[in-house]
Amino acid sequence: MLNEKLNELCNLLKLPGIYQSYSYISDKASNEDLSYSEYLYEILKAEYQLRDKRSKETLLKFASFPKIKTIETFDFSCANIDKNLINEILTMRFIDETKNILLLGPSGVGKTHLALSIGYAATQNRIKTKFISASDLILQLKAAKLQNKLDYYLKRIIMPSKLLIIDELGYFKLDEIESNLFFQIVNKKYETSSIIITTNLNFIKLKEVFNDNEALTTAILDRLIHHSYIINIQGESYRLREKKRAGLLNFAHKTS
Repeated sequence: MLNEKLNELCNLLKLPGIYQSYSYISDKASNEDLSYSEYLYEILKAEYQLRDKRSKETLLKFASFPKIKTIETFDFSCANIDKNLINEILTMRFIDETKNILLLGPSGVGKTHLALSIGYAATQNRIKTKFISASDLILQLKAAKLQNKLDYYLKRIIMPSKLLIIDELGYFKLDEIESNLFFQIVNKKYETSSIIITTNLNFIKLKEVFNDNEALTTAILDRLIHHSYIINIQGESYRLREKKRAGLLNFAHKTS
């Protein structure tokens, strides 16, 4: 009878963590002779932990990461990166300061891995994050515009995130409409939330991506760079390096 009443009250008050844990914690309190205050602390902690877990799961789902990457698996020995700077970024203070992060470098040096690691760390700090490739972003923006749902798309998908990660900018050129849509994203996020961009191009080459429009490129870069960390990653491609370690490239060379 008491169990049913507790269940009913926990449902009414939306306290599933307490209902799931109170029996175990009651036994623990009895065995360890916990005070009433200690018992209260334990059941409230159980409720908080469950809510924290569910919040992180929800944020992780919204983020749409193609895979989970953590900073612990990033190989700093093969990349010319200031590890102290990355540790500073992982404090998430850059989010509070609405700073951007620009990750530049050739293909395969770990730009996406680093972006995913920072993004994952953000979700674990309960920061709303959205990951999307540059190509998918443009496709979705164009589709929304054609359906007269651009404002809806921006309000529901882009603007709610405190951290927007745009991956692989620079692998294809944008036309005038696409370039202007990209500018809208950068302009709306400017000084309101943070953006991480990974690109294989330097700033001079990015003009070619934005329809060779120098004025628009300047406007985009001005907003991105104003408050930002610019990290230029140099080194050999991880994928090529792994193939070399496995002897596959040497084998291919000998048999060609």
